[in-house]
Amino acid sequence: MGIGFRQHPTGFWFIFWGELAERASFYGMKALLVLYMIDKLGFSDGDSSQIASLFTALCYILPIVGGYIADRWLGKFKTIIYFALPYIMGHLILGSFETRAGLFVALVFLAGGSGAIKPNISTLMGLMYEREGKKKLMSQAFSWFYMAINIGAASTTISLPFIRDHYGYSAAFMAPTILMVVSLGIFYLGKKHYPVENVKQVREEHVSVEQKKIDRNIVWRIVGLFSLIVFFWSIFDQAYSTWTLFARDYMILETPFGFRIPPDAIQGLNPVLIVIMTPFFAWLWSKTDKSETVRLSSPKKMLIGFVLVIFCMGVMTVAGFIAVERKISILWEVFAYIMITAGELCISVVGLQLAYEEAPSHMKSRITGLWLATVTLGNVFAGFFARIYTDVLNPGEYFGLMTILVVVVTIGFYFVGRKFEQKPERQEKATSPPRT
Repeated sequence: MGIGFRQHPTGFWFIFWGELAERASFYGMKALLVLYMIDKLGFSDGDSSQIASLFTALCYILPIVGGYIADRWLGKFKTIIYFALPYIMGHLILGSFETRAGLFVALVFLAGGSGAIKPNISTLMGLMYEREGKKKLMSQAFSWFYMAINIGAASTTISLPFIRDHYGYSAAFMAPTILMVVSLGIFYLGKKHYPVENVKQVREEHVSVEQKKIDRNIVWRIVGLFSLIVFFWSIFDQAYSTWTLFARDYMILETPFGFRIPPDAIQGLNPVLIVIMTPFFAWLWSKTDKSETVRLSSPKKMLIGFVLVIFCMGVMTVAGFIAVERKISILWEVFAYIMITAGELCISVVGLQLAYEEAPSHMKSRITGLWLATVTLGNVFAGFFARIYTDVLNPGEYFGLMTILVVVVTIGFYFVGRKFEQKPERQEKATSPPRT
């Protein structure tokens, strides 16, 4: 990938493998969740989809709390360690108690643990690169970090539905529990390689009125851009709800090889495609960043992603209208996954790095939490959209409505992105780390 592995900080590899195991734990559990609620707990299609969406939303609003706790009291490392414990408990409860009460208790623990940990991993990684004077490697580090997330997600999203079909839900839920314990162990072993955090000193630092005004301007500028990202997540995170239900009811899942593809296993395409596509997009951005004629700002890269999502939903719309008449090939959804995954690599990876780089040095965890909160609001919308899919519209009409929504949001993003690129010089200085 151009730059050797050994040039990266040693601590990066503990974060890489720890994050891989943690995301394998989370996404494996999430892949099973909707059908578990339907098959074992008696929830309807609409209720299970809405609960899953609201759970995901909670997982991505709590990073704001986790970022604040880390920035103000515990520091990033301690926040990750302390909140990993209820995370593990949530997995144990989900796999051990097949009741609605057990489900809701487990989801609260899982959301709390995952949400508090999530904004601090990537910011601890970014801080490590800054402290070691290796900021030039940060873009590559974020790409590899995102790849770790999706290798972990692919491994369990694909495999656990098959384990569930052969050995039951209890056995399938045991794997995420073990993976989370492994993740905690790997991350803790890297402690000596992480940057030292002096939270008390940061808390006691005086922030001038002028600095507070600059910080507010930065936050509002970021909020304006991030608010439109909400609608990307509202489409993307329907993969485990409306897309799964569409595959179950309208697609041919039997294969020529004598086995049936579980409808929720199709979600595993996304992380596999990310692992395959990431090197291409890393190469593409490297070329455009060096070019004087086609250099792309972060908002322009993200705009390309929105255009790809429009094409994706156009494909799903056509598939939806055909499927009303007869069952269709799974290849329709495969092609849609290719398009939306390419869009994700333009929007999510670029957005994660942008959130870290744009934030003032004393607000990085909170701004990263704000970025993750866009997923929360997106999942709230996804939950309501799922109701429209199950109760009101046929698949073609529903996916057509989603296509129109993305077109409108893409137009809005174009204009907001243009204003975002006009960054005042005073704000640029505010985002730079203090000299040490």
